[in-house]
Amino acid sequence: MRCLRLPGGASNIAQRRVTPGAARCVVASTATVYRYPVPLSRRDLLSASALLLAGPAAALRAAAETAPGKQPIVLCWNENPYGPSPAARHAVREAIALGCRYPSDAETADLVAALARHEGVGADHIVTGTGSGELLCALGLLCGLEGGEIVAAAPTYLELTHYASTRGAKVTFVPVDAQLRHDLPAMAAAVNARTRGVYVCNPNNPTGTAVTAAEIRSFVGGLPPAVLTIVDEAYMDFVVANGVGSVADLVDGEHRVVVLRTFSKIHGMAGLRCGYAIARPDVTAQLAAARMTTPNIFAVRAARASLGDRAFLADCRRRVLASRTRIITELARLNLRYADPQGNFVFFDTGMPLPRFTALMRERNILVGRYFAPYDNWCRITIGTEPEVGEFLHHLRAVSAQA
Repeated sequence: MRCLRLPGGASNIAQRRVTPGAARCVVASTATVYRYPVPLSRRDLLSASALLLAGPAAALRAAAETAPGKQPIVLCWNENPYGPSPAARHAVREAIALGCRYPSDAETADLVAALARHEGVGADHIVTGTGSGELLCALGLLCGLEGGEIVAAAPTYLELTHYASTRGAKVTFVPVDAQLRHDLPAMAAAVNARTRGVYVCNPNNPTGTAVTAAEIRSFVGGLPPAVLTIVDEAYMDFVVANGVGSVADLVDGEHRVVVLRTFSKIHGMAGLRCGYAIARPDVTAQLAAARMTTPNIFAVRAARASLGDRAFLADCRRRVLASRTRIITELARLNLRYADPQGNFVFFDTGMPLPRFTALMRERNILVGRYFAPYDNWCRITIGTEPEVGEFLHHLRAVSAQA
C-alpha cells in the first residue's frame, strides 16, 4: 500500500476495514490538511407499527417511557428527523396488509416513470435501488472489475470505495483542498490508464462543501471518455451556494456519467431504503444487472407518494436551512472554524481532540459524528429538529469552555 493513512471510518451502516493493499493515496501539492426468541402478540405488532408510522420523535418518546434513563439526541447519521412525509406515511399504512407481497411490476414502472418526469429524462435513464448506497456498491463493483481503479476524495462517503476495495479494486484517495472542497484538478491528475471510475460526492460527506456545476462539467470534459464519473447528489436539496446544482444533464453527453439521488435525506425515508441513478441507457442496463435487490413495496409506494408532497419537502428544506444557520452563527460566535455547509449537517473544528468532545457530549446525552481522518479535532453534526439543535447549542457553549 502506498498510503500511510486512509480516510477514517467506514460507511454509516457499519465500521469496516479496507482490505490491505487495496488503496493508495495521492497528496496534491495544493491540498492543505487541517490539524486542529420472544413471542409477540398482535397488539405488540400493531403498537410497533403505529409508532413507526408516527415518526422518529414518537418512537423515541415511547421508548423513553419504558427504557431506563433519557433517550439520547441522535445527531450522528445525517437523517432527516421530520420525515417521512404525511403522504408517504399514509402510503405505508395502506400497504401494511400487503407486506407479504412484492411490489408489482406496474407500480415499480410507475415510480420509475415518475422519477423520469421529475428529472426530465426517459424512463430508460432511471435505475432504482434499495437506497442509493446499494447502487454505489454496484458501481464500485463494476468499476473494479478486471483490475479497474477508482479515484475519490479524502475524506468522503466511503460506501462505494469500501465495497470496491473489498472486491480487489484499487482506490486512489486525493485529499480535499484548503477549503475542504473536492480538489478536482488533483483528482484529474490522479487518473491513469487503469482508472475506470471517479467518485464525486457533491455536496461532500462529511465536509458538507460543494463544487459548482460548471467545475464538474469542466472536470468531466477533461477525463478520458471511457472513465465513468459518479456524482452522488444525496444532499443537493439543501444547497444554497451560487452555481451549485445538479449535473444530471451530463448523462446524455459524450462522457459516461451517473448521477445518484436518494429518498433518505430531504424525503426523510432513510429507514425505508430507496434511491435511484440517472444515466444513459447503456449504463443503466449495466447498473441494473449489477444491483443485488430492488426496493420493497413500502419503499416504492412511499417514494411515489413523497415525490408529490411538495409542501412537506419545502418545509423540510426551510427548517433544515434555518437550523443550519443557527449552528454556524453560534460556531462563529465561539470562534470555532467550520466548512461551508451545503448539506443537512455541519463539519466543524471542536477545538479539542474529537474523542474528548464526543465523550463530553455523550455525558450530556447527545450523540455526534465519528472521526474522519486526518481531522483530529473536527466533528460532523447532523441537523436535528429545532429543539434538538437548541439543546446541542446549549451544551456546545459549555463544552467549548472546557477546550
